[in-house]
Amino acid sequence: MRITVRCFAAAREILACDRFEIELPEGSTVEVAERRIRDISSRLAELPFMLALNMAYPDEGTLVREGDELAVIPPVSGG
Repeated sequence: MRITVRCFAAAREILACDRFEIELPEGSTVEVAERRIRDISSRLAELPFMLALNMAYPDEGTLVREGDELAVIPPVSGG
C-alpha cells in the first residue's frame, strides 16, 4: 500500500522536499512506517520527531491504511 509522508521544519530541509510516498505491506503500523521513514536518510534517522497520522497523534500500534497521510514533525524552537 502507498501512503503519503509530509515533511516539516528540519525534516523538510534534510530531505529537500515537503512530501513523498512510501510503500508499506498491508497491516503495517505507525511503528513500521516510522522505521521505513528513518531508513531514508541517516540524518533523518538521527532527528527526533513525532508522527501525525491524518492530523492526529497515533499510538505506535495504530494501523496505517492505503491513502493515509503521515506528517513528520520535528521539535521546533523559537524565540
